[in-house]
Amino acid sequence: MIFHPFLLSAEAEGRKRIGNSIKNESSFTEGHFYQLLQTINMKTKYFALLIAAMGSSLSLGASIRNLESAYSKNSTVYDGTNGDTLDVSTPTTLNVNANGSWTMAFTVSNLTATSDSNVGLLFTYNTTKPYYNLEGMGYQLAEDGTLTLNVGGFNYNGGNAASSPWKMQTFSGYSASPPLTLFYTFSRGTVSISAMLGNDTSTLTTLSNLSGSGVTFRDQNMTQINFSAKDATKDTWSAPNGITGKYTLNNFDLYTAVLTEDQMKEYALSAVPEPAAASLGLLGLGILLMRRRRA
Repeated sequence: MIFHPFLLSAEAEGRKRIGNSIKNESSFTEGHFYQLLQTINMKTKYFALLIAAMGSSLSLGASIRNLESAYSKNSTVYDGTNGDTLDVSTPTTLNVNANGSWTMAFTVSNLTATSDSNVGLLFTYNTTKPYYNLEGMGYQLAEDGTLTLNVGGFNYNGGNAASSPWKMQTFSGYSASPPLTLFYTFSRGTVSISAMLGNDTSTLTTLSNLSGSGVTFRDQNMTQINFSAKDATKDTWSAPNGITGKYTLNNFDLYTAVLTEDQMKEYALSAVPEPAAASLGLLGLGILLMRRRRA
């Protein structure tokens, strides 16, 4: 990593100025000494702040170059007791009919194990009719670490439309330590789910068993996304065995486009910091704390 010359020269300049002043002892006073110390301290402070900022810029948030998300949500911890919502009704319209194309991209971590046949809810969404909890996504995590992702909705998987069962697929190679980035893609009535573990781009895969076709609702637009828990107003679809999810939502972005694999990788990599980036931020904070303690 290459640092700005200003940063590299901070301490050296301070030492040089002290040295020059000491050589000319007749002009070196106590006031000069404290002035020089203040100069060094100020530059050290700026150095620490810049390091922390660089680490934060590399490790926080998620993005895709030249593509702005229509809606976003900040990091949220769900403790399994209640969820929250995101209004997606305006200004951008998200169709769930045969003309709609959009992608939900989000990263989750700290998934908590579910018991029996329970499905921890990641999200459901409402539409304009109004339909409540029309479609959704969840997970099942066994005590041995086996992760099964679930996707379903009104007539998504046959059966009685209002209680249509989940489609399920185990995510191979899942490990609880790195975050999991998920992509819920709606493309003209066809739904596909992709997943990537941590910053390992080789794990990006489309989970074919979770795909849905003919998932269209005429004249309907998405209005609200319900995170971790269903909208309690009413059930258009029951989300069978759905329970309030207990997990951390690291980031969430909704794009009005079908993402390419390269864009998915870029998003996931920006959402999950490299160890060096995280360490950089901690280094800057550490320097600030050391300065405060010395003060």
